[in-house]
Amino acid sequence: MPILLMQGMGEGAFTLFYPRQDRFGMWPFLLGRALHLQTPEAYHPLSVLVLCSAALPLSAVLGSPALGVLTLMVPFVLSQSVVWNFLQAGQPYLWQVVALCWAWWACRVSIGGGSPRRRWLALLGFFVAAALATWMNTASLAALLAVGVLEVFRARARPRPRRALGALAALGAAGAVDAALRARYSAYCLRTFGQRFVTPLRIDHGHVLANIGRVVASLRHEGGLWPLLVGILAVAVPRRPRTERFDGLSLLAFGASVLPGLVLIRYFRTNDFAGRYLSLPTFWALAAAVHGVVLLASSLAGRFRWAVPAVALAALLIAMPAGPADPIAGPRADAARLAAAGPAVLLADYLEVYVPASLAPRGVLVPVGAEGNLNRFPGTVAELRPGRLVLAPCALDRPDGTLEQHGALLRRTGETPIAAAAIHWCRHAVERAARPLPGERPP
Repeated sequence: MPILLMQGMGEGAFTLFYPRQDRFGMWPFLLGRALHLQTPEAYHPLSVLVLCSAALPLSAVLGSPALGVLTLMVPFVLSQSVVWNFLQAGQPYLWQVVALCWAWWACRVSIGGGSPRRRWLALLGFFVAAALATWMNTASLAALLAVGVLEVFRARARPRPRRALGALAALGAAGAVDAALRARYSAYCLRTFGQRFVTPLRIDHGHVLANIGRVVASLRHEGGLWPLLVGILAVAVPRRPRTERFDGLSLLAFGASVLPGLVLIRYFRTNDFAGRYLSLPTFWALAAAVHGVVLLASSLAGRFRWAVPAVALAALLIAMPAGPADPIAGPRADAARLAAAGPAVLLADYLEVYVPASLAPRGVLVPVGAEGNLNRFPGTVAELRPGRLVLAPCALDRPDGTLEQHGALLRRTGETPIAAAAIHWCRHAVERAARPLPGERPP
């Protein structure tokens, strides 16, 4: 879906959040659209560069460039869950982590010492980074509030109340921006499609206690439970510098801030506490564990303290895996076969239309989820109109070669079916247009 959005699908305020889902924002993909990044290959380098940029604020807050790089990058070596969920275009976590890292650094500067001009600039930076993190995921507000409290207590000299209040005001302004964006998105969707597309966040009454065990089990499955315990133990080791303790607590707070929501909100249980929801706390748990272990090992090394991060960086370079040559070679070939028959509308189940459409040249394949599937771009239903070629699985056709979907009547043509993605796709002509949605606009 994000690749389709970068290719230009969707319009207006509908593009502010993930299509038909207000759980996370689309600003990274709007940036990709502005930069004309229309393929996974073009978008991936941008993601990696942005991820690497987070090493700068982490190095500043942790007091060491080597420690900042290790804390950020080692989780990608140790956890397949982190790699898979952070580096695919359809998840928000990479961009959320980057924004949180910049917000953390700006928060520290804004409530710390330095000139008034520097603090005001940091406060502005904190607002911007917090707004981007919150737009990406509203749960970022809780994480930044917890880390902000820790930063107040971490300061050697207790900061003046107005500085702490300034950071709190900036965080509140970031929340207000997120609320305004959501209101605009909701109003646009209601006006255009007749629905608000708001994710229901209902308390999971009667299941909360059982959810605790399931969330812990899912966290363990994703590889985050034991690193979380290691991070906690590292913070609890006696006679550690207080600044190191507070930094470790902040890393833990970033990850722990999302766990109450997973336990309390019914939505996550109905989605079986999918591993992708635990990849964010897994990343922060690993980051906290790496931070604690490197610092403890350095303190034990005595005068060879410098060698610990050096050896760890060398090991990171050796262990960092290379990506596969083309992990989507098969789907790309299927998309090329379907695109050769285009331009056309793809009508089938969820992934059977969105994956080929996103890998085909821009606009050649327009995805429409078949009835019973979630149609992420409701406006595409308007493409089921006379004169349009529609590719749909032959198995959906009636014995007389007709197919009715979304109020449209389609009739199979005589051409040979196309074999792609383990499906035989038949060409169809539209004899009757789909029923319109309230205020519907084309994609």
